[in-house]
Amino acid sequence: MTDRQDERRMLADSVAGFARQYDGVARARRLMDGSGLDREAWAAMADLGLMSILVPEEAGGLGLGVPEMAVVSEELGRSCAPEPLAAQAMAQAALALTGSTAAGELLTRTADGTALVALAWQEQTDHPDAARIDCRAETVDGEVRVTGGKCLVTPAQADVFVVSAMDNGAPALFLVPRETAGLEVRTRGQVDGAESAGLVLNQVRLSADACLCTGDAALEALETGIAVGLTVASAELLGLADRLCTLTTDYLATRKQFGVPISSFQVLRHRAVNLFIQRELMRAALNQAVRAFQQGASRDALKRAASRAKARAGDAAQLIARESVQLHGAIGFTEEADVGVHLRRVLVLSAWLGNAGWHRRRYRALGRRAA
Repeated sequence: MTDRQDERRMLADSVAGFARQYDGVARARRLMDGSGLDREAWAAMADLGLMSILVPEEAGGLGLGVPEMAVVSEELGRSCAPEPLAAQAMAQAALALTGSTAAGELLTRTADGTALVALAWQEQTDHPDAARIDCRAETVDGEVRVTGGKCLVTPAQADVFVVSAMDNGAPALFLVPRETAGLEVRTRGQVDGAESAGLVLNQVRLSADACLCTGDAALEALETGIAVGLTVASAELLGLADRLCTLTTDYLATRKQFGVPISSFQVLRHRAVNLFIQRELMRAALNQAVRAFQQGASRDALKRAASRAKARAGDAAQLIARESVQLHGAIGFTEEADVGVHLRRVLVLSAWLGNAGWHRRRYRALGRRAA
């Protein structure tokens, strides 16, 4: 265990070195200016091996797991890196579980950074339930035709979409390249400058080998992939919250009023302590989710732990972000203040894959089912 902890510390140091070279806040600001995904930074992340963590060794990856990816995501969150690492991890985890040859080939391309993949599964903005699939696939003359729509697909710039659809009454996952005829990709800006996509599939024609898996195997790959995405996103939120705490305490220690640092004011000390408490609650929930993956927990247990982590991370990170802006005073509301950049990222990640309220309800429902 100690060896693994040492390896994860070295991994975190490596990512921190990347963050010092590629200023995450600066990239986040450029994203808000409409620059789009920084492909140079994405390629550098791939060269560092960050895209290979969840890719099996037989597909050219490192064959590591969620604990290592959580370490990376937390460190990138601390630097406010705007890249969609959690979304890519979610897609990679789902692809790896399908076990198909086509999925393995695509995973190899994601590992070296030459392909962006997005998991397209959500069909209702207010109900992120992977088991509710209205998209339909039918086989006509040996050719698969997919019809339906997907929303909130991230990253919007994906080269290939992994689309869920019902095929003969059973869930299935299909590979749909971006340039496929009949596929319309509608992008929409988010508050942090990134984009999500809506997909409209109008009789999209695919070859039979575009189907990665069907039945319960498809649903397991989809739901486990989403659980990975939730956990990795929670780790990123923890990193963002940790950096906000640091920015705020540093500001309180340097800003003076009545000739003394405002950190000496008891009411501000109490508010700062509350931020640290919220951060540690986030960390505890995240650690529980990571342990669930380490211990090979059941699908429902993974979903429950991931929902708990995301609910806690979403609520706590938003509270920390709002308080950080307020504790900075008037400067916290300016475009120049880094806390505002972090706040935008927190708002997007907190809502992604379901907000805190939705995940609390799912956590309770899964608990009743397990009882």
